[in-house]
Amino acid sequence: MEHLFDTKVMPELVLENEFVSITFFEAESLILLKWKRQIDFGERKEIFLWAYQFSKDRKVKNWLIDDEEIYIITTEERSWVENEWTEIVADSGIEKIAVYVPEEAYSVINTNTDFTKNAQHNYKQHGITEHEVFTDYGVALMWLRS
Repeated sequence: MEHLFDTKVMPELVLENEFVSITFFEAESLILLKWKRQIDFGERKEIFLWAYQFSKDRKVKNWLIDDEEIYIITTEERSWVENEWTEIVADSGIEKIAVYVPEEAYSVINTNTDFTKNAQHNYKQHGITEHEVFTDYGVALMWLRS
C-alpha cells in the first residue's frame, strides 16, 4: 500500500495508539487514518476530532480512512457522523474523505448505503467535503487526487 503514495517526501506518523494510526502524506495533502481494531463511538469521536484539528492546522485536504477492521458501526456513531460530524468538518478545508472497505466486506457497504448517502448529502449541505466508499486503495487514491 505504501507504494501507492508519493515517496519523495517521507510520510509522517502523527498519531498512534492501540486502536488507530494516522499517517500524514504532506506531498498528497492527505492523512491515512487506519483503524487497528473494532472501535467504539467514543474512540471514533476522539480520533475524528483530533484528525479534524490536525487537518485544520496543517491544511490537509484529503482523508483516506481504512475501515478494514471495522465490522460494526453503531446507530449512535451513524447519527453523529451524519449530523454533528458533517457540520463540524464544514470549516476544516477537508475536500474529500475516502473510506476503504475490503471487498470481502462488501455486504457491510450495502448495509451502509443509506448511511453513506445521508452523510454525502449532509457534507454537501454544510460545506464542500465529498465522501465516497471504495473497495480498492488505488481507486480511492485516484479519486482523492482528481
